[in-house]
This record gives sequence, C-alpha cells and structure tokens, in this order.
Amino acid sequence: MAVIASFALSGASINAFAQSQAAEEEAIEEVVTTGTRLKGSATAVLQERQNQAFVADILGADQISRTGDSDAAGALRRVTGLTLVDGKFIYVRGLGERYSSTQLNGMGVPSPDPTRSVVPLDLFPADIIESLNVQKSFSPNMPAHFGGGNVDVRTKTIPNEFIFKVSGSVGTNSNNSDDGFFYDGSDDDWTGRDDGTRGLSSLIKDSFESAQSDDGIEGSGRYPLTLAQRQEMISSMFWDIGPDSKSVDPNFGLGATLGDVYDIGDESEIGFLSTIAYDNDWKIEEQFNGTNLGTVGCEDISSSLSKDGKCFAQSYDGISTEQSISWSGMLNLGYKYNNNHRLDITNVILHDMRDRVRVRDYIDVNETVIGERELSRVDMLFEERRMTSSQIKGTHNFPKLDNAFFDWYAGSSRARRQQPGSLDVVYQKNAQDGIITQQLQDVAATNVTREYQDLNDVSESFGWNAGIPIYKSGLELEIKVGADFFEKARSADNISIAVPHRAISDEYTFGSRIDEIFSADNLANDAFYNSSTGAGILESGVADGDKYAAGTMIDAFYFMADAFIDNTWRISGGIRYENFRQLSVPFSAHANTFSVEGEEIDEIAFEDEDYFPSLALTYMLDAEMQFRLNISETTIRPDMRDISTSFFIDPITEFLVRGSPLLQSSKLTNLDFRWEWYRSGGNNISAALFYKDIDTPIELVELGTVGGAAPNLLTANGEKGELYGVELEFLQDLAFVGNDFANFYMSGNLTLSESEVTIGAEDDGITSLFESQLLDALDATSASNIVTNNTRRLVGHSEWVANLQLGWDSSNGEHTATVVYNAFGPRIIVPGTRGNQDAEEETFHSLDLIYTYYPDFKSSVKVSVKNILNEQKEITQEGLSLLREEEGTSFSVSYSWEF
Repeated sequence: MAVIASFALSGASINAFAQSQAAEEEAIEEVVTTGTRLKGSATAVLQERQNQAFVADILGADQISRTGDSDAAGALRRVTGLTLVDGKFIYVRGLGERYSSTQLNGMGVPSPDPTRSVVPLDLFPADIIESLNVQKSFSPNMPAHFGGGNVDVRTKTIPNEFIFKVSGSVGTNSNNSDDGFFYDGSDDDWTGRDDGTRGLSSLIKDSFESAQSDDGIEGSGRYPLTLAQRQEMISSMFWDIGPDSKSVDPNFGLGATLGDVYDIGDESEIGFLSTIAYDNDWKIEEQFNGTNLGTVGCEDISSSLSKDGKCFAQSYDGISTEQSISWSGMLNLGYKYNNNHRLDITNVILHDMRDRVRVRDYIDVNETVIGERELSRVDMLFEERRMTSSQIKGTHNFPKLDNAFFDWYAGSSRARRQQPGSLDVVYQKNAQDGIITQQLQDVAATNVTREYQDLNDVSESFGWNAGIPIYKSGLELEIKVGADFFEKARSADNISIAVPHRAISDEYTFGSRIDEIFSADNLANDAFYNSSTGAGILESGVADGDKYAAGTMIDAFYFMADAFIDNTWRISGGIRYENFRQLSVPFSAHANTFSVEGEEIDEIAFEDEDYFPSLALTYMLDAEMQFRLNISETTIRPDMRDISTSFFIDPITEFLVRGSPLLQSSKLTNLDFRWEWYRSGGNNISAALFYKDIDTPIELVELGTVGGAAPNLLTANGEKGELYGVELEFLQDLAFVGNDFANFYMSGNLTLSESEVTIGAEDDGITSLFESQLLDALDATSASNIVTNNTRRLVGHSEWVANLQLGWDSSNGEHTATVVYNAFGPRIIVPGTRGNQDAEEETFHSLDLIYTYYPDFKSSVKVSVKNILNEQKEITQEGLSLLREEEGTSFSVSYSWEF
C-alpha cells in the first residue's frame, strides 16, 4: 500500500562495539547509535510512486513483512481501493478480477485456475516478492486489457552483498482445537503432490477414447463389457477415503535465502539470489451452503433455514478439514557492465496443494423428513497448482549516442492444475422403530460422483522498447517506442464418472464409510452388482466441451512521450495498438476429435483489433505537492472459458457457470484525478477522484432454465455501466501529539464509490445484446425475463473499502508492533432472479496484530495474531445464508536468522 510505503518512524539500533586497544584488562565503553529500520526499498517505493507519470500504488517487501501477509493476494488488500475475493483474486476499485491484469516482472504469465484466465495471486509467496506495483491509470506500455488496474509482481533481484538467511515458523488456528475428518492419501502428500494413488487409471483413460464405445466407459451395443472388465475398472479407482476423525497438526514453515555478488573486473560484476520455502497448514472450519432459493417445501424445515416463506431447496451444514502445502523456489542471475548494460535471468517455480474433506448434514426439501429420513454428504477435493517461469531481461544505455537506450525481454511460463480424483457421495439415515441405519441415498437418480481434471497453460512472451532523451532549455523530453508479443495455449480435460446407487445391490448400500462400501472384497464380489454383467455400474458424465483446447495471441506496438516543462509541468502519453486473437475449441465427448469443424470454428473465433490512447498531465506545485490528471481508453476481453459453451463450477458459490460464443469485449473510458502531498519524515497524504464509463460490461446473470441442485449462470454482456468514486490515504507520525507518541505512526485509506450496470433485460420488444446471448444459450426463440434488477451495482463492487494501521517502534529499535484493520462494504456475488434480491457477501472486519522482536541486527522473532475479532465469511440472500464459513483466529510465531 502506497500510504505505508515509508515507515520513516521505524527505529533500529546498530550496536557498535569498539575494539580493544589497550591491555587485556582494559575495555572501551560500548557506543550505541540509533538509526532507522527503514531500508532502501521502503524509501524507493515511495519515491517511485511520486515520480511515476501515471497513477500507481506500490507495496514494498518491508511493508508486506510489517503487516505479516504471507502472499501477494493477502498483501494487496492493504492497497487503497483493493479488496480480496476467495483469498486469491483482487478486485481493484470494485471491479471484478476479470477487469484487472497480472504480470510477473512486467511479463504476462499463464493461469492454473480452470475458471479464470487471471492468475490467482495467492500463488506468489511473500518470500520472493520485492514489491507489488498496482497501476491504476493506463499507460501505452501496459496491456490494453485494463479496467481496475494492472498488478505487477516484482521478484527480488541479486543482492548488493553476501546474504544467507534461514527462517522457520509454527502456528495454529482457534478452530483447529476441534477434530475434523480426513483420510490417508498417497505417500507423497507431504510434498504437495499425489503419487498417482488418486489418479484415473490407464484402463479407464483408454476406454474413454475408445472408438468401440458410444459412451466411452460402459461398453454397449456391439462391444459390451464383461463383468470382470467392469470390476477391474471400478476397482482401479481410489476408494480408501473413509473418512476418519482427525486431530490436525500445528502449521509450520521453513525458508532459506542465499545470494552474493562478485566483481569480475573490467567494470563488470555478476551475482545470484536463490530462495526456497515450504509451508504445511491445516484448517478446520464450520461451513454452511445453501442453493436454489425458492418457496416450495419451506414450511417443512426449521425456521432457522427459512424466512418469509423462502428457503434453499438444498442446504449443507458441517465440518470442512483442509490441508494445504505450498513450496516455492527462485534462482536469479545477473550481470552488470559499467552501469550501462545489465542482464537479468529469473527462474521461478511455485507449487501448492489443497486437500479438503467435508462431512456435512444435507437437507433436501424434497427428500428430507426430519426424524425419519435424514441426509448427509461427504465430498473430497484434492488439487495441485503449479507455475514455472523463466525470464530474461536486458537493459542497455548508450551515453555516446545521446543517451539512447534499448531494453528487451523474453519469457516462457507453464501453469498446470490437476484434480486427480474428487469424490462426492450422499448418505441416507433411516430411523424406524428406534433403530437407525445408514446407507447410500435410496433415490434412483443419485450417484457417487468421481471427477478428474487436468489443465495445462503454456505462454511465451517477448518484447522491446527503445528511446532517446532530448534536453532543451526548460524542457526534458523522452520519446519511446516498443512492442509486446504474447502467446498462450491451453489444454483442459474434465472427466466425470458416476457410480449409480441403483446399480449396487441393496444389501451392499448400507454403511457409513466409503472404504467399507467400496472395499476390495465387495468390488470383487459378483453379488455387489445389481446386474449379472455389472451393467450400469459406471456412467460417463462427460459432455461435448468438457475437454477443450484454446489459444490466445496478442501483437502490440506503442508510442509514448514523457516531457518535463520548466520542472513544473509533466505531460506523458501516447497510443497503443493491439491485435488480439482467441479461440476455444471443444472436443467431442469420449473422443479425441473436435466437436466443431470448418466454418463452425471460424464462427467461434474471437478477434479484436483497436488503438488505445492515454494522456497523463502532472502539475508540480513544489517539491512536495503535485496534481495528476489521467485520461485513457482501454478494453476488457472475454476469458477463454467465457466464449465456451461448456459449464464449469464457480469455486465461491459452487454454481454452474457457462460462457457465450457471442460475447463481446467491453470498452472503457477512464478518468483519474489525484492530489499528492509528500511531506518531511515520510508523512504523506493524497486524495483521488476516478470515473469509468463501460460499454457492454461483462457480467454474470442466471439462465432462464434452472433445475437441479444449483442455479446455472451465464457470462454475458450488459448494455452499459459506470463506476465513480473517491480515494483518500495518509501516513502520519504522532510526534505532534507529544514526545510520548513520537514512536507511533498511523496510516490508512478509504475508498467510497458507486457503480451501476444496465443489463438489457427488459420486455420492451427490442432484443438486446444480453437477450440475444441468453436465447443462444437456451437454444430458444423466446424466453421469460427472470432478472430481478435490470439496473444494479456491478458484481463484486463494494461501495466502501477501509484500511487502517497503527504502528509502534521502540526507541532502542528492538521492538515493533502493528495493528492492522481492513474492511469492505457488502458486494454482489450472485445477481438475483425471479424477484429474489441479489446475493451479497457481507462486510468482513479483519483485525490483525503483528509484533516483532529484534534480539540483534541479524535475527528477528515475529508473533502474529490474525482475525482477532473472529469474524466469519458470509454471503446472504433474502436474509438467508447462502454461504457461511468460520475463519477462526490464527496464531503464528516465526524466527529468521541472517548469517
């Protein structure tokens, strides 16, 4: 956060001991000098913000350490106007994650998230981050896919001297004192990787692509499978899940950093920096989920689950147990020659795993009879995400050519997400004559669902820029031209397999454990199957488009100029040209062939070509105060999944979401005005006004045909939208209160904003863009209007966002403490339909305390307490909880030692 970029009040002590110069018994008195704990980076980010031509907020490594955030996502919620969603995605000025872009060291990178093209920011650990740059006004050298802003994650570079640092941490959460439910997975789980235990067997993989079967797994018609073949297939799945009661272990983490720089003569030096980190965390929490809001059957459930005659047709309430393991590594190499030529190579690998088991009571208004027939649900999700990136950058200055410069870069990145075998099963508990029995739900259409997903993203990027400074009397002018080229290819596969309850003999459906019902003995027993051939025991849930291939290409060129006039005015701007091409092609179910071809492929191809101007005007009243005005035009383009007709599950609400091949880009006009006052001692204050006009904004709406357990949402274009607001931020030491407060500082920011989007869902006889996309999705010529609010706030927009910090540094520099508060106003998560109001995530008041003790100049001990108020995450609709999660209060202690 820019407002805390300078911790000029932070104190540190450097104990200098005089060397003995006399006899053995004689000693020189100890000398203590007091300086600032503010290291170069904090000063640098404050100065960088002041000197940038375009509005930006910058968060340095020191500030991230001060607030105790473990990754880029958590740290960025401290920045003015930014909110964090699902612990991964940043909303800038109330615009959803699709309205922002993410770069790593100024280069585009792929995403391991199957539901979004934007990179989940929790993937970047704080250990590798030098600074986070959030540019809120568009400049021609940035991607034109720009709405709320661009987040550039800048990794640490080679050090100025030898460094070797080790660290360790332990922690827990208040919820973790309770037992959860878990299972034994593979032997390699501690590494964050499955060793193949959970994965889909080659036997089933081959059958899915077999040309001899219409359904790819069951075998029918001319090529029926035998009972033995079907037994072998189902036995090849991982069933040893249970789950069992589990007392979780404490969280812990380890890290190390090693780097050095060497003078190799001839005005040259080389250096390196390497880091490695490992974290293993556990989390137990109470969760509640509701879905499919309606009125039928509500009178038969408890009043706590219904209100005003409405309730969720299905709801889940129980315990979630989750283990997350993450590890990262970075190796940076650098070469510098006479300060005019520099070469940097950055290699990053990031990996995390999430293993979750949920055991919850399940109410279905159509099936549940309290006290007679009750339901429960057990589901397991194992997910691995990995991103690797190799980048090379060159910077060259030519003093003999009028100080002309030439910079270039190239990068190659890979991202992968694997979900090797999730499971979902519903049990039924029967009470009759005082006897309680449990079995798989006794409903013909109920299945045990297994799902296997694999996503691979590969991106290549390269670019250059060249420029020359021109100096005249009263004028400093820099002219620059450049180009950026980006390519990304994605392959994704989603295999869903159902084991119908009806295909299992009734006597074998009884039990309360997965590993007992689907034990090896049962699966090998012919009597386990309702059919003598085992027919119907495995059913494919794969549809056209569950497997798809997609690609994106961007060619961009830009021209820009930056002029200082009489050290009072600064005029910067230029124009960017981008040629954007994107294609997402679905595969046919159970086949390795496209489900579209020829002209159909041309119809689903997406292409956008345009020019994007930008102008920034800065008036520098004096060395401390300046005024900025930025005007620009940008675009927001659909993601790869947005133009696909296949469904995916939204990770927040667990609703089904699909895209539209008719989706169009959004066009934005952006206006920013900011006043900044940089005062002595690092104190500063600023105020900003912003406005965005959005043509055809991309929003989520509900499809007209809703059925099953969850609503189906459509990604579609609205007619128009706008966003406007004000940002205030400050940093102030409290010395003016009195000498007793000289070691305290306060910083904070507040964003107040309004937004409005018009969907175009009106019965006015005119088919709007949204309505044409809705009809295409429904394959219909007409459909009833079910949207509750044709005009509403943008999805994800909070009308206010607040951050506040109170910091203290001891006079001797051995202690620091920071109290950090963050909160946001309610934001729409799912737009309402059929007269129901929008589902909103409620305000979450986050209060954290971070204390650090410095025993000496080389080591530190940090104690963190997060979510002191024990707030819970909640999404409500019509006064009912759509989602409720207990976050708990977390505690951690870390120690670092620098040799």
